[in-house]
Amino acid sequence: MADAAVAAALRSTAKLVVIEAPGGCGKTYQGASFAADVCPTLGSGRLLILTHTHAACDVFRDRTRGLTGLEIRTIDSLIGQIAEAYPEPGVILGVMPDYDRNGRWAAGLLRRRPFIADMLARRYPMVICDEHQDASPEQHAVVEALHGAGAKVRAFFDPMQRIYGVGATTAKGQADDERLAAFRAAADVSEPLNVPHRWSGGGEDLGAWILENRARLAADGKLRLTGALPRGLSVVIADNTAQRNLGFQLDDRGRRALNADLKGVQPLLILSHHNETVQAIRAALGRSMPIWEGHTRSALPALAERLANCTDAMAVAEAAIAFVQETCTGFSDSQFATRLRSEVAGGCAKPARGKPALIQALARRIIDQPDHTGVGTFLQALHGAIKGQADFTGVHIDYPREYWEAVRLGAATDPRSGLAEQARHNTHTRRLPPPRAISTIHKAKGLEAPNVIIMPCDSTTFREKDRRLLYVAISRASRRLTLVVSHSNPSPIIEI
Repeated sequence: MADAAVAAALRSTAKLVVIEAPGGCGKTYQGASFAADVCPTLGSGRLLILTHTHAACDVFRDRTRGLTGLEIRTIDSLIGQIAEAYPEPGVILGVMPDYDRNGRWAAGLLRRRPFIADMLARRYPMVICDEHQDASPEQHAVVEALHGAGAKVRAFFDPMQRIYGVGATTAKGQADDERLAAFRAAADVSEPLNVPHRWSGGGEDLGAWILENRARLAADGKLRLTGALPRGLSVVIADNTAQRNLGFQLDDRGRRALNADLKGVQPLLILSHHNETVQAIRAALGRSMPIWEGHTRSALPALAERLANCTDAMAVAEAAIAFVQETCTGFSDSQFATRLRSEVAGGCAKPARGKPALIQALARRIIDQPDHTGVGTFLQALHGAIKGQADFTGVHIDYPREYWEAVRLGAATDPRSGLAEQARHNTHTRRLPPPRAISTIHKAKGLEAPNVIIMPCDSTTFREKDRRLLYVAISRASRRLTLVVSHSNPSPIIEI
């Protein structure tokens, strides 16, 4: 049985054990149970659990509460500690860590100075790597250095959950696949976890179907929606009738088929691929459900970087407009942004009435303080206008956490240090989405929900290269899964 074989492999004398662990198959349980058994045997050494997120650290802490001889941390924090103890010559560590640079330096340092890896391996004779498919080449090199220095390594990974955001290249994906395959081939013991624990107690049929289709998608096949469907799986045939690219609007038949879920009160997670589509789904639902913002930010770092050492009012205005247009809907060029630019460029010199006067008042915040502080007061004033002015009722804040983090950025000494403080706060805060939420698939990775709707399932959302993304989406559902599948624009990786 897979569970027993994995437990035995973890507890074996092998130096390197690699476990392929699909989501929902008991990876965290196996890791925590192994930790409880191995910690008392390490003498003066410690078991090190390396994760990729602070949320994952929190999960392992919950499962290993009370254990001694255990250290749980992100791999970036370990790399940061190495870079701080043995700093790169001529480089001053800033308030906002450069994770990529730290990783390159630490990986090279451990290769050139093996005594450092030896010291780490003596301190951490056993290392558990969580979600190792997400390791960068540098992070992987650090783990290999510890292993080469004598530490025993237990690595959990799921190649089907290695998904990328915007900007990833095919070459990078191939290189990552080859590195992971070589790592697995080098293992002394390799075992699969394949018991669908997430779906026990009522979702067994759905869990078996998800694992079956995981294998099909991994083999470059299609998600199969033909024949008898398992209990808990529903397919709604409905086209996305939105005219705008990445927009979303259901036809009447599709909306009626989903009404019970969309208008209900039971927990529900709606997933889609693109940020723009997620925002459009929220608008189509009358903004009755929030967007899950996750733990990472996209617009805020760009805002902080554009405002660093910037005192030009027009440049500050452009940075503020770009941020608002990414975190809000309705603040269009034609309705607001063009007039705001004109007011800033003209110094708010001309008299104005009505809506132009309201925009002029916003512009004055930036003219009076052309820096990150002015942007903070501008955003506060904009929020007040959205709440209290009829001319601004078409503007909606879709990402309120990120929006208010930008407001707080204005109170910092400088935007970069403010961003670093926000990042520290977010990474040490374990947040879960509200019971009913809309999310991109990327931000839902690691989550689960009893009821999941994926829409739209068409060729715009799921292309040939999106097999892993589709698997991550379907595996979030623990009891009920609904796919809204297009008839006129079918996905090439879904068989209907």
